[in-house]
Amino acid sequence: MSTATTQVRGSFPAALHAEWTKIRTVPSTRWLPAVVVLLTVGVGALVDAFVAEGQRREDGAEYDPFTLVHYGVNLGQIALVAFAVLAVAGEYGSGTIHASLAAVPDRRVFAAAKLTVITAVALVTGIVSSLACTLTARVFLPAGDISLTTAETWRTAFGQGAYLVLLAVICAGATFVLRTPMASMGLLIPLILLGTAALTAIPGVREAAKFLPDRAGQRIMRLHDFNAYELDPWAGLGVMALWAIAAAATALIVVRRRDA
Repeated sequence: MSTATTQVRGSFPAALHAEWTKIRTVPSTRWLPAVVVLLTVGVGALVDAFVAEGQRREDGAEYDPFTLVHYGVNLGQIALVAFAVLAVAGEYGSGTIHASLAAVPDRRVFAAAKLTVITAVALVTGIVSSLACTLTARVFLPAGDISLTTAETWRTAFGQGAYLVLLAVICAGATFVLRTPMASMGLLIPLILLGTAALTAIPGVREAAKFLPDRAGQRIMRLHDFNAYELDPWAGLGVMALWAIAAAATALIVVRRRDA
């Protein structure tokens, strides 16, 4: 233990290596990124293959194929939330947080390393899932729905990857504050799946609800607005990025000031 502590103490690269080791050796955090990809791509492919024709007839001129291309994000993000939460809260629940902080006395280094590794894993997951969704849609959607040579196709693909990365950072930051998996997932999953969607249906509230992270961030994955209260695609992604920065900054402050 003393040797490991000496190796990690004060070294950000060593802290990064330690956090990467934790994530790839714990079964839950090791497999959840793959689950994100499977759910996102699999559900998207099913929707592309079996829903697109009917959706096109129903929507007419308002038909937006990209709502189908990236539809799997609605389920895949649940696994991503679980990954980010468990990557942080797992140590608090098991008590190994004490050993981690003994090895990395500078708590800002510890938190920054964990957030960096979570972000990197989410980035790879987002890139793989967004490319796979786009290429799969090109196969399963009706001819002419999307083209691999248009800016809109690659804007929405980039948007899916960016959304997943920012979501992971927000969830990890929130978990540093809440600490336990039950409290974190109990708040984040219902809020993302139901809470913000419900708020957008309430007159007088929906104007502000467009600034919530998931509502703002998901806009870049579509061509058309769902309603008159949505932000522009890039503005929405920028708002979500501000939420992620705030979550990461809060995590660094909380870890430094609170006892383990």
